[in-house]
Amino acid sequence: MTAREFGALLVPVAVFVALLVPLKSGFTDDGYIHIQYAQNLITRGEYSFNPGEVSFGTTSPLWVMMLASVGKLLGGGENLISISRALSWFSGIAAVVLMFVFARALQLAWWTAWFCAMTMATHAWHVRWSALSMETSLSVLAMVSVGIVSVSAYKAETRAWGAGVVMALATLIRPEAYLLVPVYLLAMIVVGHERKWACVLRTLAAYAALVAPWLLFARFHLGQFLPNTAAAKRGGLTLDPLEILDKLKPIFKISASTEGILGVMILVAILGLRGRTRVFTPACRFLLLWIIGLPIAYVVLDVQVLSRYMLLATPFTIVLGYTALEDIMFRLKTRHSAGRAALAVVALVVAIWNTGFYLGVVVEPSRSFSYGLTHELKEVARYLRENSDLDDVVAAMDIGYLAFYSERRVLDLGGLVDTETNQLREKSTYEEVVHRGLYLDLDGYPRVDFLVDRARVPNRFQDSTINGHRLQSVRVARMDNLGIRSPGPYYFTLYRIRRQG
Repeated sequence: MTAREFGALLVPVAVFVALLVPLKSGFTDDGYIHIQYAQNLITRGEYSFNPGEVSFGTTSPLWVMMLASVGKLLGGGENLISISRALSWFSGIAAVVLMFVFARALQLAWWTAWFCAMTMATHAWHVRWSALSMETSLSVLAMVSVGIVSVSAYKAETRAWGAGVVMALATLIRPEAYLLVPVYLLAMIVVGHERKWACVLRTLAAYAALVAPWLLFARFHLGQFLPNTAAAKRGGLTLDPLEILDKLKPIFKISASTEGILGVMILVAILGLRGRTRVFTPACRFLLLWIIGLPIAYVVLDVQVLSRYMLLATPFTIVLGYTALEDIMFRLKTRHSAGRAALAVVALVVAIWNTGFYLGVVVEPSRSFSYGLTHELKEVARYLRENSDLDDVVAAMDIGYLAFYSERRVLDLGGLVDTETNQLREKSTYEEVVHRGLYLDLDGYPRVDFLVDRARVPNRFQDSTINGHRLQSVRVARMDNLGIRSPGPYYFTLYRIRRQG
């Protein structure tokens, strides 16, 4: 990268950092789950959520290992929160910069590549999840890297090895990236190049060399190939076309809210230019299949899609959108200056729309939720630590902050980290579990001493007796919302549980 290019990229980087500032203290409960695993890895040398109980309750093993590695050097505890935030912000910035490299690898014009970087810098969901300090921005960075290497991986042996490495790293960051291999193989079937299968074999070998050891560790040490979170956030397999269309609607809304214009550009190029658009070239075919295949896989597997899940397709959508726009301008025989102006207008509209959407829709509920989590709910957990015995067990739906600050054994009512409660949640909703007391007297949790109930009203189980257990409210915390799609208020009531008789 030249000095000119580096200097120009400081602009989108500065914009990105400025947009991060309103959520500079952002965090999530999933973030606490990851740092709880990292903390136990540092202090006990075990992959566990509850100390002494090995489990697979994280979607991102590589993120946990990174947190633990840095935390081992800089100190664990609450330092892990700062480490998580620093890694997330750095990954987000790196993704913005590498978007320029990605676009240039596809031979887009210098200005077009810069627009790609600026689009990523202002992308509302990328900014939000980078600020909330999870593994999401690292997964975006990994996908940008996959895109860069894939452009010539089918014909260059060195790039083929590199493609396998970055695909493997992406897989260890997000489980959806296991789909990269079949999608890549599908793309290669229709690519005509004499060295493609030799290169594909190198890609598969590099991928297997990194992923296979983790799969063996997961199967024989953790007891399963995929995390409990994969099952907890999905329903059953669906192949009904009408159901698929219905489930595509929320995915379409998530993507359209930030990438709608670029998606339209891709569609126009495909329908209007057909084989004359570079979207269909060997370098882009894998990218196109991924942005089509990922949402279809989510729907078929009935995954409860969040905005951060679709970010795995965002880098590819951005570069293909601007590729399509360049092709459209060329076919319209637009003069160079006019074409660049058209590209600038589209990029400006996309940036303004995303910034407005971020500031007007995303920031306030995200900031409110983070404050409630890191202040109100944190105090509930600290109360538990100070007013309970070391061997007490607390049942809850939101578990990350609770385990980290209370230092007590947590019964996970969401089924994210424990196989037994995961199976329970496959059969019953949260409301059924708490109203019928299904969490009481489980084989793995013969005694439950506290419950943190999440509901629209406080104290709904005050002085209730459920399955021979009396519930007494001892503390209530209010949350204004549970995210953009879950406006509140919600009340988290801490109950002490005493067995009757």
